[in-house]
Amino acid sequence: MGAIALSGCEEKYDPIVALEPKEKQEVTYTDFISRAETTFEVVHNLYWSDKAQLMFSKYPNAKGLGNEPTSGEYEHHAMSWGYGGYVSAFATIAQTTTNLSFLTTHEAEIKATLEKYYNTSKQPNCFACFVNSHDDRLYDDAEWIGIDMADMYAFTRDSWYLEKAKSVYEFILSGMDDKLGGGIYWGESGSNRDTKNTCSNAPAAVMCMKLYNATNDDKYLNTAKELYTWTKDNLQDPGDYLYFDNKRVDDGSLGTAKFSYNSGQMLQAAVLLYNATNNEAYITDARNLADACYKKFFRKIVSQFSGEQFNIIDDGHRWFNAIMLRGFAELNKIEPNDTYTNAIYKTLEEAWKYTREDNGLFLNNFSGTNYGDNPSDILQQGAIIEMFARFSTFKNANS
Repeated sequence: MGAIALSGCEEKYDPIVALEPKEKQEVTYTDFISRAETTFEVVHNLYWSDKAQLMFSKYPNAKGLGNEPTSGEYEHHAMSWGYGGYVSAFATIAQTTTNLSFLTTHEAEIKATLEKYYNTSKQPNCFACFVNSHDDRLYDDAEWIGIDMADMYAFTRDSWYLEKAKSVYEFILSGMDDKLGGGIYWGESGSNRDTKNTCSNAPAAVMCMKLYNATNDDKYLNTAKELYTWTKDNLQDPGDYLYFDNKRVDDGSLGTAKFSYNSGQMLQAAVLLYNATNNEAYITDARNLADACYKKFFRKIVSQFSGEQFNIIDDGHRWFNAIMLRGFAELNKIEPNDTYTNAIYKTLEEAWKYTREDNGLFLNNFSGTNYGDNPSDILQQGAIIEMFARFSTFKNANS
């Protein structure tokens, strides 16, 4: 990958630094996990409420102002989706870093906070959107956490994580029926059952594959195959391989928006299924979808700082793109592609050099060309942390 070295310093980054890089400084893979850890600590310090023992959803927030709420009022504290972005950052760093103290420093707090989102008043028990009596459960919100729980079980062999992941599996089964020939609804009740969505089916397939890999129980593999096939048959655009957002249950009409995370999750699912089955159809799907994602969700820029021209991930919903990166990361493990890797590297380099504020949080684009407002949502900050940590595992095609 040209300038990227595969080994290097253990330098820890100070978030309050000049944004201009040192001249001719070579960036290493180690730097990316260091950047992730540094930003994780920044987010924890700015968003964590000692008083409520929860994360705030946004920054600035009421921390330190004397009027910090103690309850889980959802207008103040993060929903499970937003907190889940932070959990994903934690899980990705924990599995990647050589800093052995990272897990022990943060794990107990993560577990205790997740328990507050875990709804035991409804069957099957699972993670809810809120920590209070505003009872609402969405299948995809639970699945994102379930994926992290399965990953953390595979990493730690701690049964707490496995039991939580299994409970998410039971929850998604309750969201399946034969309308539209199968598939999972977006949510548990009300208008949330009007559609079956890529975002509720693709991550469910990924989670099932991770549970299969952790347990070798064929029921998870079979469910993953079923969900993957249903999503491909119902929600893939045959014209470009990308995935539509949803299908309405009442008339079968499509919500035709195409988001990077939906296609990225199907990319990851395809690779995981290929690894488990050696079925060439899955890896063909993965290659086609990776190319389609690259064409749709990346763009060429001319850096306003260096004048260099290169491709980066297009600006947009930061968390959507972090989920897409999971798909590229999964494919990279078995088929490294320098075109994709170089573009992701450039994306994260531009973000690190030019889109951080003095407090260490990131602005809302990758290119630095239109700074805009700080994306204060914890979901978006968790996403950039995850991207740095995940990219530290990438390898070059020639390495």
